[in-house]
Amino acid sequence: MTNTSPAHPASTESSPPAPNLRARATLRSSVAVAARILPTHYPLRTFIAVNPLDGLKHLPFDTAAFRAGELYGATAALPEGKYRDYFSQGRISTVDLDHALARRYPQLGSEPPLASGGKTFSAFDILRADLLAGAPAPEPVRVYRTRSEQIAPSVADQVNELSSRWCAAYLTTDSTAWAMPEHPDGFFASWRALAYRDPTLNRSVRAALRNLPERADDAALIALNALGVADSAYRDYATAHLTQQPGWPSHIRWHNDHTAPVRITMFDYLAIRLTYEALLLAGHQAPATPATTLTPEVAERPAHLPARASHALAALGITSPLDTDITRAIRLLGTLPVKDRTLVWVEAFEFHYRDALLKQMPATDVEPASTASGPRPAAQIVNCIDTRSEGLRRHLEVTDKYQTLGFAGFFFAAIRFTDLAQGDSNDLCPVLIKPSFVVSETPAPGADLGSRKRLAGLQTLTGAHNAFHSAKDDSVSPYALAEASGWLAGPASAARTLAPRVGSAIARFVRRQVAPAADTQISLEDGFGIADRVNYARVALSTMGLIRNFARLVVFCAHGSTTSNNPYQASLDCGACGGQRGGPTARTAALIFNDPEVRVGLREHNINIPADTVFISAEHDTATDRVVILDEYAIPPSHRAELDELCADLAAAGEALTAERSALLPYAPGRARKNPAVASRHASTRSADWAQVYPEWGLVGNAAFIIGPRAQTYGIDLERRAFLHSYLPQDDQDGSVLETILTAPLVVAQWINAQYYFSTVAPDIFGAGSKTIHNVLGGVGVLAGHAGDLQLGLPWQSVAVGDTLIHEPMRLLTVIHAPTDRIDTIVERNPILQELLHGEWFTFTAPDYETGTWKLRTAAGWQSWSGPSN
Repeated sequence: MTNTSPAHPASTESSPPAPNLRARATLRSSVAVAARILPTHYPLRTFIAVNPLDGLKHLPFDTAAFRAGELYGATAALPEGKYRDYFSQGRISTVDLDHALARRYPQLGSEPPLASGGKTFSAFDILRADLLAGAPAPEPVRVYRTRSEQIAPSVADQVNELSSRWCAAYLTTDSTAWAMPEHPDGFFASWRALAYRDPTLNRSVRAALRNLPERADDAALIALNALGVADSAYRDYATAHLTQQPGWPSHIRWHNDHTAPVRITMFDYLAIRLTYEALLLAGHQAPATPATTLTPEVAERPAHLPARASHALAALGITSPLDTDITRAIRLLGTLPVKDRTLVWVEAFEFHYRDALLKQMPATDVEPASTASGPRPAAQIVNCIDTRSEGLRRHLEVTDKYQTLGFAGFFFAAIRFTDLAQGDSNDLCPVLIKPSFVVSETPAPGADLGSRKRLAGLQTLTGAHNAFHSAKDDSVSPYALAEASGWLAGPASAARTLAPRVGSAIARFVRRQVAPAADTQISLEDGFGIADRVNYARVALSTMGLIRNFARLVVFCAHGSTTSNNPYQASLDCGACGGQRGGPTARTAALIFNDPEVRVGLREHNINIPADTVFISAEHDTATDRVVILDEYAIPPSHRAELDELCADLAAAGEALTAERSALLPYAPGRARKNPAVASRHASTRSADWAQVYPEWGLVGNAAFIIGPRAQTYGIDLERRAFLHSYLPQDDQDGSVLETILTAPLVVAQWINAQYYFSTVAPDIFGAGSKTIHNVLGGVGVLAGHAGDLQLGLPWQSVAVGDTLIHEPMRLLTVIHAPTDRIDTIVERNPILQELLHGEWFTFTAPDYETGTWKLRTAAGWQSWSGPSN
């Protein structure tokens, strides 16, 4: 240590130095590169699942996992003790462990056995003993650390607190009545106008803040110079700051990509943090060597191996091993570093589930090339591929009357939607694509009067809501508001707490009185001609595998989730609809397919929809498992009998699914699992309860993505763990349909899978903490408590109950019913698939139709699913 200390940037009244254009460019390029490691954090209103390691997806999963430890101090797997518990419970077997070891270390099978005490032990036995009994690896430690973290952790905490406070103040300005000065000029300018007035800072710091340069990059350069950071270390130092609190910069990245004009940049954020750090470190001793990083302990120290070897041999009952035994064990254990042990457990855990799943599914071509001669189903229900829809489909199919299909929940109708109230338009489509349709909700024919009443009521409710929140956010009026509304709010709150279902019913009654229901319709704006609509319909029907044998009723069943007081509402709605309810997309699809001109155009593509086929829309509420038919007024009387029968069967299927789900819902009454009616009432109560932190489980448990005809999984209880996408390989000889599925729905499903995975294995970094201490910041996000970093992922109550995991973290298995050469062709021309597949972020399997066995796609090509053995 030396007695030098960082100097105050801009601590004198002299003019700032002339700008160094080269230094500015170096800093900007360094920050841009450093920021690539960050994911994108979407605002709560359109909360989209993302892979927290999206910036590392170009790396193999194992490497990205290790890198996450260096960057964030995050683990990429559960603790070894948890996997050992799974082993003792039979959730992981010896066969699973040996399979994982053989996949990772194929040379183990050729190792000669070790003989001791009349017994022989294979290389697998020794490594398995280490897995089961070895001392766990130490927790990863962040390698990139700031000066304040190294010199004065209290200053690092203060920098975090100050930067978080200003981010929250600036980014929530649009949802509050108090706007920061200079807000239109950007984050740095707005902060610069106020920062020197902060009474929590000492006088010298405030004086320095008063004299900052106008540009964020110039302020950052002054601070970096004061901190002793050379330009060659700019990237690493930016990495240290961005990973110390990754939530805020991840949300800033969303602003950079999705808002215009961009008023908050990564340079603004870093300039503020660096300025605070340089000023607050004044008077603290600087390290003799101004290193910005720790040296990672990449390899295990050789001195540790003898102890590991002795421990593993003792676990096998070899208490007095020979030196040669120790030497051989050391050599074997050297192939399995301690840091890699949990990754072996991950593979074994995944294999146990995957192997059991594939054994239930036929690896044969069970779907005939044409179903035109088959019986006409009573109805066809096209559900979202969402794992929650799998349960509804399964219970509906028990009747043997219906054909169900799976398709991404926007039904290929990528729309920008404006509802009847004419509020803000919303993009209801995956974030990977742009809207194709501009759609609005308008009064149905003959319903103008009712629609006007509803619109007036909605405007009244919206006005009252906005007035209430404006008053609440003002500086003085909250006190008067409490006095004026307390007499009403108190009983209302008591009703919502003590009898949530009753309170919700009262609220719905009041809403119906103020804004009575009215028939509306979906209207497509001009500019999307008949040729475009025909092309949309052709591609959509081909992709969902519905091109013949149409039923009289075809239902596009979207989904949404009704919960109360839930900041993470969007995470339970449809990811394919931009984190919103999918009803409008289903209505849009039905409108297009019912268009006589569209049907005429489809005949030119050999898709003949019978005249008596009617497309209708519906929405599945995944919190209550009730399905509501939309635009029911437009369904002709000729189809009323079939519709009534379908509604009854959907209600029965929903109740059965709710009873099934009750087994996992905490505090659900035991009889709900046996009595569907009880389960349904309980689900409605949970949905309306504003104190309920477990309203439903969302996509918890997701582990597989199955692409193929329903016949491959019909009758199999997939336990609501699989995304199901319909696909008929016989009707897709050029592979275009499969390519669409693999490059869009599958990629989004991988994001969902990764978010649940990392919210479970690293909840403190990539999750969102406990709902019970969440502090919601407008529509931006949540804090865990009153301050700190913006939370990146899902709340703990979305993946676990207490210490009991409900979500089992494993990477996505993709089962593709298609010829392997077709899959290879698609992978070869899509870099995103190459990254995710060869990096083992997900796994591809496909049937070998000749042998009736499963094959695994690896970087080296297709191999037998059973793989190498010991």
